[in-house]
Amino acid sequence: MAEEQILYRKENGIGIITLNRPEKLNACTFYMYRRLAEIMEEIKNDDQVRVAILTGAGRGFCAGADLSGPESGLGESTERPSRIRIKHSTLDRTIMWGMINVPKITIAAINGVAVGVGAEYALHCDIRIAAESARWGQVFVLRAWVPDTGAGTYLLSRIVGLSNALDLVCSGDIIDAQEMLRIGLVSKVVPNDQLMPVAIETAKRFMRGSPLAIRNAKELIYRSLERNIEEHLQASSSIFSMLTASEDHAEGVRAFLEKREPRWKGK
Repeated sequence: MAEEQILYRKENGIGIITLNRPEKLNACTFYMYRRLAEIMEEIKNDDQVRVAILTGAGRGFCAGADLSGPESGLGESTERPSRIRIKHSTLDRTIMWGMINVPKITIAAINGVAVGVGAEYALHCDIRIAAESARWGQVFVLRAWVPDTGAGTYLLSRIVGLSNALDLVCSGDIIDAQEMLRIGLVSKVVPNDQLMPVAIETAKRFMRGSPLAIRNAKELIYRSLERNIEEHLQASSSIFSMLTASEDHAEGVRAFLEKREPRWKGK
């Protein structure tokens, strides 16, 4: 059933999203693009979820788009728009950049292969952790495409540097977990059976700070990619002033003085 192609559960403030087509190495159908966008919108508006983790069931993270069968989204079905035909539309941006638009930290727990749109999804997440079995590749040029969500040509160079990004995107090479770590694509590599425990422990690190401050810090960081320094400093100063007047800031100061953990309200 299509509804089982993506699983979502909440666990102690962490939203865990699992791409669930293990027999296809979690290759994405159009339903999965839509459903992932819906889940990210739910997480965005759910104050009980502080951090999100994206991973895959079985031996793979995501083997790209499913180019076979009626659910690929690449055909001409009148029941669903093609991913190609909705490119640059509002729907496409919502589907493809949903994780970046979530005002909470998102973590990619990369198990096994992550290629094509799977590689793109890993880039959309703020933090990436790889299992020893992880393999990652921007294979689009081998199909006469460019990275389909734009992350490989926009975010990748900012993560691993211009030369590494050009190497990866234009060669179509698939690299292993240790190479991912060497170039800074992932923050750590862990044994396969430790991937989710480490991802969850990592998520907990981002639950210590004020959700209001984290939301604004994430926005400032991503918006800095398109602002000049004057615009960035003006925005940063404005947000700093807003946070100084917030309930969370007052609580943070009280908690520090009283030597206790803060009780955040997110406002």
